[in-house]
This record gives sequence, structure tokens and C-alpha cells, in this order.
Amino acid sequence: MKEILDFCEKTIREWLDRGASYVECRAELRKSFSTKIVDGTVKSLSSGILRGVGVRVLYRGSMYFMSYSSEGVLRGESVVFKPVEKPWMQKVELAEIKPVEDEVIVEQKRKFDEMSPEEKVSVLLEENKKILEDPVKTAETFYEELTVDKWIITSEGTRIHMVMPYIYLSHRATAREAGKINESRARLGGIGGLEVVFGEKLSKIGKLAKKRAVEGLRAKPVKPGVYRVLLDGEMNHLFAHEAVGHASEADSAQTGSLLAGKLGKRVASPIVDLIDDGKFELNGVKGFGWIPYDDEGVPTEKTYIIKRGVLVSYMTDRATAKYFKLKPTGNARAQDFTYPPIVRMRNTFISASSDKEALSNEELLEALGTGLLLKGGRGGQVEPLRGTFTFGVQEVYRVEKGEIKERLASTSISGNFLQVLTKIEAVGKEFDEPESSVGFCGKSGQGMPVGVSGVWLLVSKLHVGG
Repeated sequence: MKEILDFCEKTIREWLDRGASYVECRAELRKSFSTKIVDGTVKSLSSGILRGVGVRVLYRGSMYFMSYSSEGVLRGESVVFKPVEKPWMQKVELAEIKPVEDEVIVEQKRKFDEMSPEEKVSVLLEENKKILEDPVKTAETFYEELTVDKWIITSEGTRIHMVMPYIYLSHRATAREAGKINESRARLGGIGGLEVVFGEKLSKIGKLAKKRAVEGLRAKPVKPGVYRVLLDGEMNHLFAHEAVGHASEADSAQTGSLLAGKLGKRVASPIVDLIDDGKFELNGVKGFGWIPYDDEGVPTEKTYIIKRGVLVSYMTDRATAKYFKLKPTGNARAQDFTYPPIVRMRNTFISASSDKEALSNEELLEALGTGLLLKGGRGGQVEPLRGTFTFGVQEVYRVEKGEIKERLASTSISGNFLQVLTKIEAVGKEFDEPESSVGFCGKSGQGMPVGVSGVWLLVSKLHVGG
């Protein structure tokens, strides 16, 4: 990495000499391993190392971005100013931050190289085969590990070194019987070592994918309508991230999301906080979106987007923070050195505004009375400008007089997120496992790891079914 770091220092000096007001260099070394298994057969197996540099330059009020492979750097190629017709951003000003010098290396209790690729594949093959039993006709397993060794160096004096190990496992099960079909998934992941996946929870995640597929296949369908519902932690995160979170990103607010112009206004029930936490950790488990610094070198924090029902902030990078006159929240993230950082979520969830107001899951069931318990999200669609959403639900249970009754078939929920936020009647206090609610969020062609489950939510009115 020494040659690449030297290249960063040289690049910063050259651009400052040309009159740039700000230069930022991200140098990365990325090591990855992944495999995909379908129906007991290894379909893909890959590993690789990727090195390179991403450079942003603020020049005469416009932001420019360039990326360089390690080969280009090592050949001694210097940065050449190439004006583009449409700079990545125009008329940019950056909110001020304090320069930081720091090093963060995430500990792994079991390092990735403590198991050979052959051992990992062998274990995952067995887990895949366990899922593939009638009526499950298709079982798909995907495993990935990635270590990101990153330096952030800026013309303002920031110099940060981070080493972040990511690990991720996903099972998909498709059950077919008597002309019916049902697909389910279950995931496990986090930031750490092999201990996150290859432990006691490994077999549980496969069993969960199979259980969801089989039980959902044989269950009776939900009659479409408006119900009192309980959302589990995974559904909490899905709603908070997809329905509300994207509309709360400052660049989305700039272009007219449903939350544009609503800072300081009530948008939710007064018992509701909406949080995007860059340093979320529970019982020693880091959320999948855990980052100590964002890709502009801004320290991350627990950011309140909604506080006691009032919209108090957007998620920002330095440019949007300056535009809205807000504090930079540490939400500038880039997929890798080939992309510029943009406003992205980290670990997003709804929480109770007060610990005194939070209820146990048992108390929430009692407060629900008669209705539905919805568990495990499954993708969907969101329209941030209008606030409408549709999400899949993997597990549905009928609840009567506070008691969980029979399982019902997988279904969907839909509505307008501002209306749903005002219908949250009670908020839980028992956080579901963060390592089971992990995924990758796509925006502007970039995929980013995000989390992170949540507590149960009681919603007085929600449309369920088609």
C-alpha cells in the first residue's frame, strides 16, 4: 500500500497547486471470497484482491471524481485535470469538520484464514442439503467474506486507517406442493470473523429458511384488508430503512422527497424515534452498517432523524449538511474506490422515545388484542416522492386476545409511510438479533452493507394483502 499512499499525498499536493480548494483521497485494498451453492451443487467459487484509489477534487465550486487502479498508480501515472461536461456535483460547499488522525482495526475472534476455502464450502454444502428436503424443491446458499483495508487522506489534514471485515450468509428455499409455491429466505452476517456465521447459529438459519418456506406453503391465505398489526424487528428495520429512510437522506430531500421542507414538523406518533446509528452494537455484535468514520472522514454517531415524532434532521454528507445548515452526520459512503461517496444509511430502525414508554413483546401482544403478527421482510417497492410502499412479509400469525394462533400464508403490506408513522401505537424494548437482519442497499448503482433489525412495533391500522 505504500506506493498507493505516496500517490495520494502527491495527488493532493498537485491539485492544491492547481488551485483546488479541497482534495480527498481514498486508498483501498479489498480481499474477497464467495461461493454460491444451488441444490447441493457448487455453482460459483471466487476470490480476489482489488487495489486502487478514488479521488475527489473541489475545484472552482464543482466537485470532480476520478478513480485509479493499482496498476495505473504503480506505473507512475499522475493525475491530469480533465474537465467533464457535467461535474458530479455543481456549486458545492462543504460543511466544516475537524481533521482526524485515527486507526480502527476491527477484531476477529476467528480470522477468515482459520478455515480453508474447501472447509467452508464443505460445511455450507451440508447446510444447503439439509434445506433441500420435500416439499422444498430448490435451495440456494450464498456466502461472502470481504476485508476492506482503507485509508482516507484529505487536504484538510484528515488521515484515517480502517480495517473492516464483513461476513454474510444467505439461504433461499422454494417449496412446491399441490400446485402451490412459496419462497423464503433467511440471512446471517455482521462485521467480525468466522464466529459470526460458523457458530451455533449456522444451522438455525438454514432451518429458519426451510420452516418459513414449508409452513407458508401449507398455511391459509390472509384475507386482504386493514388490520391491527405487530411488526417484528426485521419488519421494523425494513419499514424504517426503505419507506422512511430513503426519504430522509438529504440528497433525496433536495430533490423533493415527501419529507422535503418538513424539518421541525411532526411527522410521526410522539412515542416514535427514528434512528440511523453508525456505531450500533448489541451484545458484542456490530450492525452490518457499522462504520467508525464515513468516506469523507466524518466521525459517525447515533443520528436522530425523528425525535418524539418530530423530524429533527436528515442524513447528510458534508455538502448537503452545508446546504441544509445541519451538522454532518457521517452518512457519506462509497461502495469502493471506483465510486464517489453519496448519502447512504447505516443501521436504521424505529425506537421508543422513552424507555418508560417501551413495552415487552408480551405486553405488545396483549395491547394488540386481536390482529396479526408479521415477521421477516422480503423486499418490496418504495416511491420516496409520494411516500408509498409495498413490502413482502414472510411469516404471518393470527393473534387473538393477545395469544399467537395459527400461521397464515406469506403476504404483503402497503400504504403511505407518513400515515403509518402516525398510526404507531406502541413500541417495544426487546431488540431482535441484529445479525439476522443484514443486507445490501442499492442506490445510484452502488451497493452498501446496512442493518440492523429493531424492536417490535404496534400499528393500529395497516393494509395487509393484495
